[in-house]
Amino acid sequence: MFGRICIAELKRLVRSKKYMFWTFAFPIMLGTLFYFAFSTIYSSQKSETIPVVIEVTDNAINEYKILQAFSNLDTDQMSSDLEQYYEDKAVAEAMGESFDKEIPISDETMDKIEDIQSYDDMKKYNLADFPYDYLKVDRSEIDNISKDDLPFIKMLKNLTYDDGNKMVEEVEGITHEEAEEKLSDGDIAGIITVDSMQDIYLLVNGNGVKHSILSTIISEYKLEAGKAIDTINDDHENLERSSEIMDESTESIEYIEAKSTGGDNKDPFIAYFYNLIAMIAIMGSTASLNVIVMSQANQSDVGIRVDMSPSIKIIHELAQLLAVFILQSIILIFTLTYLIFILGIKFGGNITFIYLTTLLAGLVGDNLGFMIAHFGKIAIDKKEAFLMAIFLGGGFMSGLMYGDMKIIVEQKAPWFNRINPSAVITDAFYALNVFGVGPRYYRAVMYILITSGVMLLIGCILSRRSSYKSL
Repeated sequence: MFGRICIAELKRLVRSKKYMFWTFAFPIMLGTLFYFAFSTIYSSQKSETIPVVIEVTDNAINEYKILQAFSNLDTDQMSSDLEQYYEDKAVAEAMGESFDKEIPISDETMDKIEDIQSYDDMKKYNLADFPYDYLKVDRSEIDNISKDDLPFIKMLKNLTYDDGNKMVEEVEGITHEEAEEKLSDGDIAGIITVDSMQDIYLLVNGNGVKHSILSTIISEYKLEAGKAIDTINDDHENLERSSEIMDESTESIEYIEAKSTGGDNKDPFIAYFYNLIAMIAIMGSTASLNVIVMSQANQSDVGIRVDMSPSIKIIHELAQLLAVFILQSIILIFTLTYLIFILGIKFGGNITFIYLTTLLAGLVGDNLGFMIAHFGKIAIDKKEAFLMAIFLGGGFMSGLMYGDMKIIVEQKAPWFNRINPSAVITDAFYALNVFGVGPRYYRAVMYILITSGVMLLIGCILSRRSSYKSL
């Protein structure tokens, strides 16, 4: 019974001209238009040096000074001297002699240092209380730290394109107001504000290749800096190696030097093709919506027969949902193959995982329609309008119509990108391209699976609560 329902639904969907046009023919045409619109833009700009203004706050410099100070603190000598002090004091008191030797480090200072168990504890430390006598280096090396010593600044200034051209050029000697004016006039591509090792912000005016490259660089650096901080926090003994750990982590971004923004495809316009796949996947929701609604007794004669039949309703609906997923997967795979092997679009990353991600994307759209179909007595045209708002509005917010929109949303309301189906799908492709198969990609896949699972579960619960009488 399950298989017969699934096959029958497959045949019906294939015969639907409306469904096949909007989920198959239309995306192929749109992808072809994207190809001709964007294929030459990036190649004409990809080697241009990007002018930026870099603003570093006192907080960022002070944090790095603390990092360097603790990394060069001779804790072994400090503990040894303190232990020797108390031994000498105990001996003097036992022999009834006076003891005038000054303590090498106060108990208060020692307690403050011992209280530091994490990176967050360390960066809050007041350097005025630091025992500089136990530095392994000259104090001037700490006091003279400037913005050019920060790992992010050093990394940024060393970046080059594949052809050897410098990637980023800092415009120096201007005020913030002048920088904003230059940004407005298009004389610089962005204003980068460094407030700490991880808090780095980018201000741009408009969108384009240069803005996307800057955004990618900052995102990648923040990821690596975050990994370093996590390593330090995993074991408080790593605090003594903070500088070394941070340097090792940020040095791992050296591959940007050879591959620009770190992915197989550096073209920021590839995001439009990610959004195209996401759009097709979400449009599959209309199919699952229709097949489920048409099986409801208050929507069609077929629905009356289905609802009154002895077959288990949820099994019937899951068979229909499987049919939609199979056909939608075929459409997605065909479209992806056309984009990659016919048009020559480089999605970046491992080709196997690209196809796998595409199939997972189909789950999101199908389960979305399945869930919406069970929203009470709402008419089908209103449910379709609601879906339309989701995949058009969600597509816009994830960058389908305006490339930098997803970045803006991430800065203003990052939670929305976690629940927007289109953003969840495009983030998985982006992670594959920029970071490869790793934590960022697995996190994106987890969002896809959780989102799909929650929508399927809600649909099943609502289905069990509905009956011919309740409809």
